[in-house]
Order: sequence, then C-alpha cells, then structure tokens
Amino acid sequence: MPRFEQRPLVQQIAVAYWVFHYAKRIFETYFVHMFGHDTMPIRNLFKNCSYYYGFAAYVAYFVNHPKYTAPPELQTLVSFGLAVLCQLANLRCHIILSNLRKPGEKGYKIPTGFLFNYITCANYTAEIWGWILFTVGTQTLAAALFTVAGALQMADWARGKHRRLVKLFDGKDGRPKYPKRWVMFPPLL
Repeated sequence: MPRFEQRPLVQQIAVAYWVFHYAKRIFETYFVHMFGHDTMPIRNLFKNCSYYYGFAAYVAYFVNHPKYTAPPELQTLVSFGLAVLCQLANLRCHIILSNLRKPGEKGYKIPTGFLFNYITCANYTAEIWGWILFTVGTQTLAAALFTVAGALQMADWARGKHRRLVKLFDGKDGRPKYPKRWVMFPPLL
C-alpha cells in the first residue's frame, strides 16, 4: 500500500477534508454549541454512530480503493476549495445561532445575519453544499449516498424548525412575524 504522500492528490485532500470537518464539529461541541436540554436522546446514539462510522468506512473504502479513478485535478481542487468555504460558512452559522440569546435568557429567537436573512436553516445549507462539493471532488457514488442521506435527515429537521418558528412568530399579541425565507435549500426547499 502506498504511503499517504504517494497517494493521488484527491485521496489526500479527501481525508484532510473529512478530518477537518469532524475536528470542526468537535470544536463546536466544546466551544460553540450550548446544550440546555435533551437535544440528543441516548436512543439516537446508535443511529448517529451507525451513520457516521458506517459511511466513513463506506466512503473511505471507495475513495482509497486501488482501482479508484481520480477526477481531474482542477475539479478536485476547485470542489474542495469551495467545500472548505462551506464548512467555514457552517461554522459562522453555528456561532450566530449560539449568540442568539444572552446568558440566562430562555425562549426562541429569530436568527438574523449572514445566510439567515434568506434561509431558516442556513447551517444545514452550508453543510449540505460542503458535502455536495466533496462528492464532486471525489466523484464517488459512496460520497453521493452519504450526502443524500445527510441532506434528507437535515431537510426533515429543517422543515420542523421552520414550521415551529413560523407558528411561534405569528405577528400576533406583540410577537414579531417570522420573515418569509427559504427553509433550507433554495430554490428547492
């Protein structure tokens, strides 16, 4: 098996991107997200671990397979360059969400700023675009299936969050009216 630095560029970039994404998520868990209630029930642990570990192995198998055919280098570089920007946009969205309430404040707020001026779940938008670009950069069916599975789950969460915010911020009894926005993925949702 060739050493890491002897592998095709796309394989090196793909593993670096995958590690960067999950290192960012760990950083966000400790320093950005505020978990104040049962946001992740223990029953979801098996589903989440199966999804992440299963797809990590599945995608890695095909991206690192000896018969893997790399896409053109320019396609890889442009795709992953844009994907990193999407991950940074996702981080910015998470920081905006984390700063919605002052310490000790409770209740929902309407997210504003950056992509939230147009999209209810802008963090999901940036996340999905990052994985779409990963798929384009690696050109594998495994990455596409990972992206679709994640996007479908996030779309479900986004629809629920959007409905909740529209219902809560109805413009009645002094409450602000929730602005017209895309749910998650303009122009489709």
